[in-house]
Amino acid sequence: MDEVVVGTYEGFLSGYSIFSVETEKKIKQTFATHSHTASVRCISIAGKFLASGGTDDKVVILDMKTRKEHTVLMNHDGTVNAVAFTNNGTHLLSGSDDGSIIVTRTGNWQIEKIWKKAHGGQPVVDITIHPSDKLALTIGGDKTLRTWNLVKGRPAFTVNLASKGVLLPTEIKFSPDGTRFSLVSQQAVDIWTLEKAGLEKRISFKSRPATVQWIDDKRILVGLDNGNIVSLTISNADKAVTYQGHKQRVKCIYYENSMMYSASSSGEIKVWFVSDSKLSEICSVNAACRVTCMALNRQNHLIKKEEASDNEQENTEANEEQLSENSNDDDEIRPPEQKRKRMPGAYVTISYDDNENNKELNPQPPKKVKKRKRNKKPKKTNT
Repeated sequence: MDEVVVGTYEGFLSGYSIFSVETEKKIKQTFATHSHTASVRCISIAGKFLASGGTDDKVVILDMKTRKEHTVLMNHDGTVNAVAFTNNGTHLLSGSDDGSIIVTRTGNWQIEKIWKKAHGGQPVVDITIHPSDKLALTIGGDKTLRTWNLVKGRPAFTVNLASKGVLLPTEIKFSPDGTRFSLVSQQAVDIWTLEKAGLEKRISFKSRPATVQWIDDKRILVGLDNGNIVSLTISNADKAVTYQGHKQRVKCIYYENSMMYSASSSGEIKVWFVSDSKLSEICSVNAACRVTCMALNRQNHLIKKEEASDNEQENTEANEEQLSENSNDDDEIRPPEQKRKRMPGAYVTISYDDNENNKELNPQPPKKVKKRKRNKKPKKTNT
């Protein structure tokens, strides 16, 4: 069963899961932890790791298998507004009020890249990563949209949002196929396309939009400040359907596999079934805290992955020597105790053009090759 995890203004991280009581569906709390000393601002989950950022300047990493704190990253000097794992889970990007974006490798949690003044020294507001993991988009306090090349590890281009009529952008998200992305501002949701490299459609609302969730590549759900949730098709936004979702402001929405999870600023969490853009409420619960952010822990997906890994473990160990001989640069820079078994598509390397950035922050000494001792031939003796 999937599990939704929320962060709260009070600094808690809490999990909730659906269960059945006879013919009725209910949602119950699965865990709670108080790892942050202040408000939680953002959450991202990849595999067994959950990353959360908050106003205490920390990025907390939880192990979702043990439900315990794995590590704490203290690399920012300001509120952490955005955390985002790459889609294959190999890296974590974090953005802060200190103006920096930091790329951290998952597992050993070492910094691979820092853009200290990503938005001209202004706060980084939000980060979204393309499904291909080749680029990321960020918005910041300098009212710009910036594109980052994650293959070369450098900025690509910048768009002045003020010139496009976008005021105070608060959220940015890619569509599932990566051809579009949504940009939330004061009174509108803008849909941009990568093909045109510009605005495709501006959708205005009477109440301020708070968050957007993509259903598919053509449909979105929009949570509003007045508590309503709007379901619409981008090509036919005039026929949007409005649902009274919550009594208070909708803070976050998450959709996957025909299920939508929503949370309001009052702490109310609801589960919905989505069919042809129509919403049907299944169950609800009150978190007794002010919810600020949300992510989904795909437990079924994680369990399947673990079972597959167990089935292939024997073959992997048998071929370990051959794999290590044919390993790429990613394993060359990883210390022996940190090397992990390689699965297809499990890693991506962020490389850099300039020589200074190409140097690892923690270089490892070259491996010493032991020379084989040759057996000495016995000396001939005269008889």
